[in-house]
Amino acid sequence: MSMTAAAHGAMTPAPAIPAPAAPRLRAVPPLAAPAPETTALWWARLLRRGPGPTEYSLVAVNSDRFPDGTPVDMTAVDARGRRPAGWQVDVRHRAADGRVVRIEVAEELAERCPPMWFAEVTHASSAVPAVSLLAFRGTAFRRGAVVRPHEVAAAGVRVTDRIAEVRWWIRSGLVDTVTVEPVYRGRGVARTLVTAAEGLRFLRGWAPLRSDGRLTDAGAGWLETAPPAWRPRLAERSEVLPDADVEEELTGVARLLR
Repeated sequence: MSMTAAAHGAMTPAPAIPAPAAPRLRAVPPLAAPAPETTALWWARLLRRGPGPTEYSLVAVNSDRFPDGTPVDMTAVDARGRRPAGWQVDVRHRAADGRVVRIEVAEELAERCPPMWFAEVTHASSAVPAVSLLAFRGTAFRRGAVVRPHEVAAAGVRVTDRIAEVRWWIRSGLVDTVTVEPVYRGRGVARTLVTAAEGLRFLRGWAPLRSDGRLTDAGAGWLETAPPAWRPRLAERSEVLPDADVEEELTGVARLLR
């Protein structure tokens, strides 16, 4: 008998055990919907501040923030190394002479691609002005660097050592060929290289890259997985070209450096 029961001469009910407190649930916002695919590709110009010579970045951004093809000057804002959301390619160049320092491609576009550096080759002997952007592996230059043909030769590298090449006509933007060595196919090399070439051509003021429907099987496969921003400029396959694993004869400066 409890002391309370003795004092009152009767049993009193034991106090109820309070129910355990409900767990405090933190409100969790719903997962954000994936960003819708967009065909808009606009260009942001950023100022890169640092201890060395003044440099700028020309950044291709895939988003609906601005209409397709719009150049947007963002140099008044200190980017602090950041890029707008949805960026795809960043062409870093010097303010003094416009020399391209390096080209960086967004990780999600080049996630399986091996580290590469580039060489820009002008085909001087071509009847129609044409340019190639070549991709190389190795440590002759840092990743993303863009060098000239004589620098390739000076580093002891042959132009024929390239692992990939995109060649196009600068007045029309028509891509003549995209070549990737067989061992590097299926790793995002073509996408990375063509994206880098698109950034380079915009900086130079040349026509946007496009295709005319003449595609190899490898090219058709790339077309099926091309980023949305590219699809309006890639014609549907109209002619089947053979996959050429044998390198075509080089022209212009590239021929001289063999």
